[in-house]
Amino acid sequence: MFGLSALCGMAQRYGNVPKVAAGNPCSDFHRKSCLRSPDEGFSYNGQSRSGLFAKGQQSTIKAIFYKGMDYHISVCSEEQAQVNFTIKDAKTGEVLYDNSTDNNTQEIQITNENTRSVNIQVSLAGSTDSKGKKDMIKGQEGVCAGLLIEHRKSDKTGF
Repeated sequence: MFGLSALCGMAQRYGNVPKVAAGNPCSDFHRKSCLRSPDEGFSYNGQSRSGLFAKGQQSTIKAIFYKGMDYHISVCSEEQAQVNFTIKDAKTGEVLYDNSTDNNTQEIQITNENTRSVNIQVSLAGSTDSKGKKDMIKGQEGVCAGLLIEHRKSDKTGF
């Protein structure tokens, strides 16, 4: 079972999110700008991603959450654009977490009780304006957004 710990509703802790270099506008944006876990022992997870998003755009990342692991997941974007994310079981489609039902928090910590494949859907809030014009960042449509996943071994509980 996928257990959401009491840490699931962590408060949003945004500061100024810096613009990134123009060469590859979103390269490693998640490493530089998304919030790291305040708890000790979390390591960077290679399933993390960054990308260029237009307002209203959605993208899905396939990931595996392993049994006995805690995960810290945070999302971020340039200019503090609202990022929404949903975690669904890849096999059943069951929604395991949706930040839109949790005050749009931009980070959570979860404990995974069974190994499972998940789809993490990330979207940038908003839409094109009435004239169809999109935000432009350094000559490209959209803003950089990131999904940072960190992991650590869960603490043993019970006897």
